[in-house]
Amino acid sequence: MTLKLNKFALLGACSILAVSAAATAEEAATEAAYDASSDFEEIIVSARKTTFANNATDPVMLDQEPDAASVLSVIDNLPGIFVSEGGTFGSDDWSTSLSVRGFTVSLSEQQIGMTIDGLPNGNSNYGGGAKANRYIDSENLARAIVSQGTADIASPSHEALGGTIDFQTSNPLEERRFWAGLSFGENNAERYFFRYDTGEFAEGTSAYFSYSTQSNDAWIGNAGGTERDHFAAKIVSEQDEWTFTGRLSWDDTWENNYQRISIAQFEEDPDWDRLTDTVTGVPYVDQVYRPGWGTLRENWFAYVKAEYKGENLDFTVAPYFHDNWGRGDWTPPYLVAVSGGDVQSNGAIYGGSIAGAYTFTDNGGNPLAPNADCTATLTFPYGGGSPANNPACYDATAIPVGSYRHTNYGKQRFGVTADMAYRMGENNTLRAGLWWEDNTRDEYRTWHERTNILAGVEFDETEYWRQYDRTFQTDTIMLYAEDTFEIGDLTLRGGIKKFFVDLSREDNFGNEAQQELDSDSDILITAGVVYNATDNLEVFGGFSQNFAAIKDNVIEGRASASNPNIPDLQGETADNFDIGIRYSNEWLRATLTGYYIKFNNRITFVSAGDGTSGIDYLEEGEGTYLNVGGIKSKGIEASISADFADYWNFYSSLTLNNSEYSDTTADVVEGNKVALAPEFQLVGTLSYANEGLRAGISAKHVGSRFGDFANTQELDSFTLVDAWVGYSLDEGVIPGVQAVDVSLNVTNLLDKNYLGGGTPGSYFIGADRQVTANLTLKF
Repeated sequence: MTLKLNKFALLGACSILAVSAAATAEEAATEAAYDASSDFEEIIVSARKTTFANNATDPVMLDQEPDAASVLSVIDNLPGIFVSEGGTFGSDDWSTSLSVRGFTVSLSEQQIGMTIDGLPNGNSNYGGGAKANRYIDSENLARAIVSQGTADIASPSHEALGGTIDFQTSNPLEERRFWAGLSFGENNAERYFFRYDTGEFAEGTSAYFSYSTQSNDAWIGNAGGTERDHFAAKIVSEQDEWTFTGRLSWDDTWENNYQRISIAQFEEDPDWDRLTDTVTGVPYVDQVYRPGWGTLRENWFAYVKAEYKGENLDFTVAPYFHDNWGRGDWTPPYLVAVSGGDVQSNGAIYGGSIAGAYTFTDNGGNPLAPNADCTATLTFPYGGGSPANNPACYDATAIPVGSYRHTNYGKQRFGVTADMAYRMGENNTLRAGLWWEDNTRDEYRTWHERTNILAGVEFDETEYWRQYDRTFQTDTIMLYAEDTFEIGDLTLRGGIKKFFVDLSREDNFGNEAQQELDSDSDILITAGVVYNATDNLEVFGGFSQNFAAIKDNVIEGRASASNPNIPDLQGETADNFDIGIRYSNEWLRATLTGYYIKFNNRITFVSAGDGTSGIDYLEEGEGTYLNVGGIKSKGIEASISADFADYWNFYSSLTLNNSEYSDTTADVVEGNKVALAPEFQLVGTLSYANEGLRAGISAKHVGSRFGDFANTQELDSFTLVDAWVGYSLDEGVIPGVQAVDVSLNVTNLLDKNYLGGGTPGSYFIGADRQVTANLTLKF
């Protein structure tokens, strides 16, 4: 079925239909909008009986976000969580960051574990990693289980210092069904989603196949944007005590980026990130032309899982495979003159070093120097450069030249997780398991000549220089064991865990010796207690030693002025303490958690110009990793969800976090606040659901934060408001259609200007107001 709809007409029609249709629809129970039988996906972050903090969020969190939104956005209202996505619908990985209790996933740090159906996502870093939105469409998300701080002992992640977020995909329906979803919004946003559920085609066996395609323009300026295609398939077979699951996902994305800016630049113009919309023909200026800043990623991820549940024994084994290809683009305003290296048959030079650079040539392609008496410079960007960048310093016949630089990423991961739990009696359960992974990552950088500086960013597909070519190998084994003992209403848990991680780097040009690093952990201890004080109230406390292995990207290239090959780094560790209460009855759910974290050996990426001393050896665009001492964090997290007046719900969460550096290293000073870690967050959400109609408004306040290591830059506080309205029509209202759902979502309703995430000293502008209309048909 083909639908051709004017986007602006749909925006209006959906809002009218969502409100007016309630007057004629048949009455339905409030829960029907979220019940599994209605097939409209929900997200439930369940407050399980654990010795560590996790939080429950109401299903309205998925309603709050448009269908086209990233799955990362749905957890933003939870206590302790701060999600910042610079692009519309999370459409720019470069500007996406996530913070929990002072721990961060960003361009510079990867300290929060992410798993997909309990399996490792392969790190969340920009250079070859993949966050959860690369694996899952929002319609296929069943729930996200968020464990702050002292995460589950079986969490298979190199990054879980600040806990783990497990994104769990939905299972196929037992009945055959076809879905079609359409979303349209501002900035020419379009998204089409299709899903086919086979129903039970063999005894206990069903499957689904889904595909989505979306695109949107950049919300800043008039150039650049995002295109994304996504496919997923899942099969589940239940046979007696066994459950077999298989899943495959493919994601192909082309994203133009947003750029970090300073506070002063934001105050001067809060709607511009200093990337440009048009080609000027001046290479120095056109290095900030947005279509020249690109993130290309393709991810294949597949797993099979066998689960056995017997009288006394539970066992799960899950082998998986992940293939990642990616590229990061930039347009340097010069051609490089290469010294040394090997000349290939196609004319490309492999290896060598930079002997010089030039921006203008004569008609014969010979580099030109600026006129000796010219001292004029440009004013934009980056201070305007030198006279060599200014076309006014050359004769009129000079020809501008420039490069299109690709940083190419490739990764293949093979792995398996295995978990076994044996009930020795009614009160005692022993659990043990392992995670093994073989990870091979390739990275190389190519420089291509732009073919027509005056026309755009087109380039010669054959590189003129391959600057480096390296292969990284990461071998991981994680072993754990845990004992759980129940004494009446008291549950005790204790366990041990250890990582064995070996890293190696090979220079594929053969110019450098192979480098190796061991990043094994000590034996890590977990312990906890849960006490059921009443049928509705439980008290919990937990301790865990968390570990983040050194990532392979820290040995990509230059690491320190004194030792350019082997960084003087140690793996990151964190001692986490949680204590809290959970309360739940028929209409009220509440949590309160206090925590203390001692974080050691913090690894941070710093780049040239980020304001960190001691890295003057870095060239433009380069960076390195440092252990910047430690961090101490303490705080309180609280949430409440109350159903009242039959059809209303109120949800609120509070975060009070104090994260400080505990050591002085470089520009990091003991006692300073951790850069970009929110100290105060408050969420309030009011929602309504009855007779197919749902609506709500949600506000989140983020307090002021220090943005740099030295605590000399303070980012202003801000409050974001989202609103939504939607309506579901039951089967029979439209002949031949089992269900129809329409909704209108407005994010950043008040069009607030604010700075979100970033790296210390430079920050991304938060996305402006976005209005999105969604239509879903089910047959």
